[in-house]
Amino acid sequence: MSSSIPPLRHGVVGPLLTVAASGATLVLLAACDGAGGTRDEGVASIASPSASVARTTAAPDAGHVRIRLDDDQDDVNRLWDAWTHCLTEHGLPKGQKAVDSNPAVKACVSKYPLQPVEMDPARNPRYSDGVRAMVKCMNAHGIKSVVSEGNWAMASGDSMNLPDYDKYKVECQVKSFENDA
Repeated sequence: MSSSIPPLRHGVVGPLLTVAASGATLVLLAACDGAGGTRDEGVASIASPSASVARTTAAPDAGHVRIRLDDDQDDVNRLWDAWTHCLTEHGLPKGQKAVDSNPAVKACVSKYPLQPVEMDPARNPRYSDGVRAMVKCMNAHGIKSVVSEGNWAMASGDSMNLPDYDKYKVECQVKSFENDA
């Protein structure tokens, strides 16, 4: 596993940024925690709604926090907040770039939120099928989406302001990717 950690992503919203960041992030970092339905990273969590969304453990990645397919943007933001809080507590000044050589980054590496395994093209052989299904589902809900460079993306960031956007994103993500990894 590479220890490369991209700059702070605190406050990142919307799937376009999340999907764009996930490609690079997931190639460098891939992990998940235990198969239980709750997380133990010091923030509130929800139970896994079904076994199909449960995580698997890969030895090099054990102990890392992983974003789940059914996490909404508030859940994702809480995970990033926990990571940035850990960095601050370990001496990284707010606003300073998190680089691998910084002791705070090394101390907080297990709190760095990784994308769902199902959304990792390197670990999911049916990733491109999930991308096409995601685009179809989002378009069916009136959120104009496209396949862009092998990932799904919104045609316009304005779609993030549509009513129930986050609900549809999570629903489509689970429906499109849950059985792919």
